[in-house]
Amino acid sequence: MSTVRLRRLTADFDNLSDYIRRHPRLRMIQADGDPPERYQLEYLVKSLQKKDEELKTVKKHIVEIALPRNYPRTPPQCRMLTPVFHPNIAPHAICVGDHWSAGESLESIVIRIGEMLAYQVYNVKSPLNGEAARWVQEHESELPLDEVSMLAEDPDDENDESASAASVKEAFVPPLASSPRVATVARRPAETPVPDPAQSDRVVVACGQCARKYRVPASLIGRTTSCKNCGASFSIHPLEA
Repeated sequence: MSTVRLRRLTADFDNLSDYIRRHPRLRMIQADGDPPERYQLEYLVKSLQKKDEELKTVKKHIVEIALPRNYPRTPPQCRMLTPVFHPNIAPHAICVGDHWSAGESLESIVIRIGEMLAYQVYNVKSPLNGEAARWVQEHESELPLDEVSMLAEDPDDENDESASAASVKEAFVPPLASSPRVATVARRPAETPVPDPAQSDRVVVACGQCARKYRVPASLIGRTTSCKNCGASFSIHPLEA
């Protein structure tokens, strides 16, 4: 294994482990390899499953993420190990975006999958499941199915008394500011070198209303979210040094 790949996989594991420790709706079931190249994650997020021609609400889902040999130049291979009814999820694949760049973090992919399961993010224009896309178009007023925030608070602020356990679990993070809701990944020129994994790919952002801080993947910059503490909407931009 090359040194660059080894460093990238190690950074992915460290960042993802830290994120999962700080999020109450995620659990790492399995991590294969040293450093890991395949993960199994459990999401405790409300979504849909179709069985015997009927839709039912399911609150536990298992996702497998495999990092191919050419990763990060090629995207992770993501698939559900438990069935889900979603426009952009098929038995063999999860469509996490139309484009992939080597600068995209594994943590941001995990966040995006959670938003997809909760029906905060979907794309009915190029679906993997046409039936689910039609269902979304007929029931859009009922979405999202789960208003969970997939952001995890900055560890420096974990002891702040202004944040209650209830607000951490129940606050809503809106989808992308543009409409309709579409899962996207930023485009990066093909000749761009792979970013050095030793450099942090996360930034600290803060709510403009109450100053609550969050540490998020840099690939989320520009998106709009809401604060778990006060509920105010704010745009994700790194704090100035």
